[in-house]
Amino acid sequence: MIQKIKYISIFFLCFFCLLGNQTFAQNRQSLEKEKSKIEKEIASMNAILKETRKNKKMSTSELQIIRKKVEQRQQLVKNISSQIGMLDSQIKTTQQSISDSYRDLEVMKQNYSQMLRYAQRNRTAMDKLLFIFAAKDYQEAYQRYIFFRKSAKMLRQQMYLIQHKTMELSSMTEDLLSQKKTQAVLLKQEQVNTDNLNKEKKQQEKVVNDIKKQENKIAKQIKEKEAKKKKLQQQINAAVSAEVKKQAKIAETKKKNASNNATKSTNKPATSEKKETEKKNYVMSATPKEEALSNSFASNKGKLPWPVGKGVIVSGFGRHPHPDIPGVEIENLGVDIRTTKGSAVKAVFEGEVCKVWSGPNGNKIVIIRHGEYMTVYTNLATVSVKDGTKVSTGQSIGTIATNENGESEMNFQVRQGVKCQNPVLWLAR
Repeated sequence: MIQKIKYISIFFLCFFCLLGNQTFAQNRQSLEKEKSKIEKEIASMNAILKETRKNKKMSTSELQIIRKKVEQRQQLVKNISSQIGMLDSQIKTTQQSISDSYRDLEVMKQNYSQMLRYAQRNRTAMDKLLFIFAAKDYQEAYQRYIFFRKSAKMLRQQMYLIQHKTMELSSMTEDLLSQKKTQAVLLKQEQVNTDNLNKEKKQQEKVVNDIKKQENKIAKQIKEKEAKKKKLQQQINAAVSAEVKKQAKIAETKKKNASNNATKSTNKPATSEKKETEKKNYVMSATPKEEALSNSFASNKGKLPWPVGKGVIVSGFGRHPHPDIPGVEIENLGVDIRTTKGSAVKAVFEGEVCKVWSGPNGNKIVIIRHGEYMTVYTNLATVSVKDGTKVSTGQSIGTIATNENGESEMNFQVRQGVKCQNPVLWLAR
């Protein structure tokens, strides 16, 4: 009975240790995945910064990227620290398990030695037979026979437990060494990233001071840039409104035709069909195929690919004060994404190009319709699509333009009809 309880205890101990290790592995895997993502984003920012620094003109471009990089670097250091903390806890647990196992192994060996010494004293078959026949009666002789059998079995079991425990200790020791090596690598990475973070913070302070020295000049440049963006936004709003009206008119015509056909065939008002149509509220979808496309686009919220391969959001959605110049307010109906020179601009979802035109600065703008949703791509140097072109998800529609300051930046927007959506909520993180 005691031996059974011991086996059950060992089983549950192993089970909970395994469960704890699995949870630890999952948590570390999640952190490692996040770490890899942050490292890629920092690498993208470094590539963009390298291009920006080629131009000696002072602008807020460098500061915007550095600020984002500092934020990501802080997150990376925090991530690595969390992993080190988790490993430290795991190492302590493993060390404790090894100590406990060593104690258990010593007890097992002592028990085995005692059993072995007793077996040595009665090592021959003749000794055993004499002991059995020395019994007072048949009942006692049988019990002595059973005792010898059980003793031999217990000896074998004890040997098995010792071997199993020795293998377990060996495995735990290997795990411990592996954990310590991983921790050593992470500690080195943490130190490197902490040093880089301190350098980037100093860099950020320097650029902030340089901008302050030219605050009036840069504020004027920003206001001029915002004025141009406002003109471009007016064009985009007009194009979006025109497309909404066009598609709404097509949808209304199709509804009327369907209603008239239903009335002619039944000689009754198509009230049930009208109610069914009113329930859908697809103001721009003229066919079931486009309604399905709208639903598909909506179901991919938070999963859409980025319109550029490497990109950093330098200006978010909505109205907010400029981060560097006091008194300057920015209104953004999308997000400004900085990328590298000559980057391909890609459709974030399948759909149809409804308008391509040149903006106030001569660069191209493309609007793609996805049922009742639309996506807007600005500041393209070249385009490879035209009005009416059917595009697939991830298809290149042109290349990004680069200005005289070395900035390759686009404004990306998501619309549901005329209503602006925050693109950050739609793009994959």
